[in-house]
Amino acid sequence: MVKSSFARKSRAITRFLVLIVALLALNYVARFIFFRIDLTEDSRYTLTEASKRVMRNLDNHLYIEIYLDGEMPIEMKKLRATIKETLDELKVYAGSRLRYEFVDIAKEVAPQDLERVYFDLRNSGLSPIIVSANAADGSRSEWTLFPGAKIFYTQSDSLGVFEREVSVNFLENSSDANSDESLLIAQQNVETALAGAIARIVRKEIPRIAFVQGHGELDEYEVGDICKALDGYARPEQVTIDGNMNALAGYSLVIVAKPTQPWSDDDKIVLDQYLMRGGRVAWFVDAVDVHHDSLARGEFTFALACNHGLDESLFKYGVRLNPDVISDLQSAFLLVNVAPDGQPTDFKLAPWTYYPLLMPSGEHPITKGLNLIESKYPSSVDMVGRDTATRKEVLLYSSEYSRTQSVPAMLSLAQTKERPDPEAYRQQFVPIAMLLEGSFSSAYINRPLQQYNHGIPFDFKAKSEPAKMIVVADGDIIRNEVVRRSDGTRILPLGFNRSMNIQFGNRNFVKNCIFYLLDDDNTMQIRQREWTLRMLDKTKIYPQRTYWVSLNTALPLLLTLLTGLFFIGWRKRKFAKRK
Repeated sequence: MVKSSFARKSRAITRFLVLIVALLALNYVARFIFFRIDLTEDSRYTLTEASKRVMRNLDNHLYIEIYLDGEMPIEMKKLRATIKETLDELKVYAGSRLRYEFVDIAKEVAPQDLERVYFDLRNSGLSPIIVSANAADGSRSEWTLFPGAKIFYTQSDSLGVFEREVSVNFLENSSDANSDESLLIAQQNVETALAGAIARIVRKEIPRIAFVQGHGELDEYEVGDICKALDGYARPEQVTIDGNMNALAGYSLVIVAKPTQPWSDDDKIVLDQYLMRGGRVAWFVDAVDVHHDSLARGEFTFALACNHGLDESLFKYGVRLNPDVISDLQSAFLLVNVAPDGQPTDFKLAPWTYYPLLMPSGEHPITKGLNLIESKYPSSVDMVGRDTATRKEVLLYSSEYSRTQSVPAMLSLAQTKERPDPEAYRQQFVPIAMLLEGSFSSAYINRPLQQYNHGIPFDFKAKSEPAKMIVVADGDIIRNEVVRRSDGTRILPLGFNRSMNIQFGNRNFVKNCIFYLLDDDNTMQIRQREWTLRMLDKTKIYPQRTYWVSLNTALPLLLTLLTGLFFIGWRKRKFAKRK
């Protein structure tokens, strides 16, 4: 009997030792075998291959500060948890080269220094939001939060070691920060925001961007916000072509921002040959000219065709700017004097249908997840030509309640005092912006070339290498408002409507256009991943709140109790048999 008991103990000890050895061996082997299992339907905890590639290829150390910590509503804590999970996933592939830290601004900054710190964060490109929530006692609390991060990357070259810095905003639709859908979209786009920013900041060479000047284009202040948003990613420069065939050499992207004066053939052929050599061009051009300032002095103005002279070249490349102006029932608001004649002015907000709020195409990486885009007197664009070497895709549309008016057309503020007739707005999803990729034909085929490039011979190309362009039939989409005062010039955020106090998606749209045109390593594919937004039914939340709270509290306790009782009963039966 004693020998039997000793044998059982020996076998138990042997099995235990074998188990320990097996676990140690498994742990050792696991050091060389890496795998992760994601059981979610939409693989939300699995990084894209582009993100993994970026993190594996880090050459130097990357440090990230996230300014979302401390006391905040539960919804923002969920966003914080998603950010941390994503960073942990990125760190798996980056290893010790990635470090991050969550910063509680309210805790770590003295109260008297908060305003200065807030100003510095805003100045660096981070967008503050004000969120509110109800406490258990019925009171309401508000927080000023910066749901964003700064990324610092140490890089070295022949000139020495230097540090690059960029800012990332996780909550793109900050005008609707308390919206459940906005917060869920923010959680969905965390990997996009982080990995996309990292992919661009670690580039060994900073791409140069040419903002063409000399034809009445927007000045450095009117494109100041987008240039600031590109800081750390690209180097924007103001460039005058002046008929020089080499004026655009060395630039990765050319932007034509709202020209108001005619382009000469000498300048157009320079841009044409830049495109033929595989260049990338973003056109933000008006097809119609509207003197909006005339509305401030009277009640009407006219929309006339623009004379910048770029229509012929664009037509040759495969897109037509139509001489019309779009009005839309889905529009921004305008401050209008509603006081009768002779009475003191009384300005109130009224919908101005010539400021359509454009709808982004939801499938393309440029436009996916963006807020509505504010436009001012846009025109429609059409695809032309049957060249199969060029792929075309619409990026921005009007709503399903819009119409086009051919120019010349008279636009009157009297329309704001009348209820629009829905029957007059029967056109649906009119295209305003288009992406073109592939091979293009030169607009200067079969033309004498001796007169160009100041008479200096040049290598003319009739067919382009693979190239890209984006055509937006509204120059104001890239234009930020500028407040000019005696004490200085203030640049307002691109897409911010002062009258409505709403931030639209213009800045993110323009940034995505630029990033896509500069994207040679397909990092923009990170934006293509899909999440299913499983939102709670608000009509059932409050009526059934007590039931679900009780169920989620009692059910785990009941399961634990039943498991314990089962285990006790099983042990009693097991040892009773042995006796």
